Amino acid sequence: MRGLRTKVAAVTGAGSGIGQAVAERLAEEGCRVAVLDWNGSGAQATVDRIHKAGGEAIAIVADVSDEPQVKSAFEKIVEHFGRLDILVSNAGIFSAERDGKVDDLPKAVWDEIVGVNLTGMYLSCKHGVAAIKATAGKGAVVLTGSPTGMSGCTPANIAYGSSKGGVHGLSRVMAVDHAPEGIRVNVVVPGFTLTPIVRELVADPKVYEWQVQNIPLRRGAEPAEIAGAVAFLASDDASYMTGSFMFVDGGLTAI
Repeated sequence: MRGLRTKVAAVTGAGSGIGQAVAERLAEEGCRVAVLDWNGSGAQATVDRIHKAGGEAIAIVADVSDEPQVKSAFEKIVEHFGRLDILVSNAGIFSAERDGKVDDLPKAVWDEIVGVNLTGMYLSCKHGVAAIKATAGKGAVVLTGSPTGMSGCTPANIAYGSSKGGVHGLSRVMAVDHAPEGIRVNVVVPGFTLTPIVRELVADPKVYEWQVQNIPLRRGAEPAEIAGAVAFLASDDASYMTGSFMFVDGGLTAI
């Protein structure tokens, strides 16, 4: 894709799943990648995979819900690479066991999920956009959204759905705010994606079939398929896109 080679990209939540696939794809496209994750061993594993494939990457441990850690992470990126061009704000948590309906959801669970999924996005964008402006001057931001932020397709997950709805609103305002500065902001909206954790949950073929029965393509996405969409949104091939939502959901939201 055009315009990615030699760029510096930061990817949050890149120690596994979609974030890991995104970090690897951007490195494959020629980006130098900062791999951010609260799990240091996961972040390093992603870096090792990138190095093995001939790419350049560093691992940074950071909890995106903690502003001092986020601020320090982006300072380390600029110190190491000298600039930042691309931010992929992807880190998020989901808990079907602890999330629930609004009338019986413990506030502590709400605070944890919203703290990572929405406040964490805000903090990553706050310090990531500041780093882009101070170094590269212009660039691209891609946020990970969810169909649950637009519809009730995941019932009894009020904290998660609310947090992703907030991410969608955050992205729209950011897109308008930063367009004059040459910083594009877009959202990738993954559907049912076969991350390692999800694969364990749907290992039983009957469970898997139940999960995909309402998806027109009748299957889950591979993380690499989501990563391809993210790489496109970050590239110059998407130079006239900002404030956009790219659905990579097998047709789920078309129903």
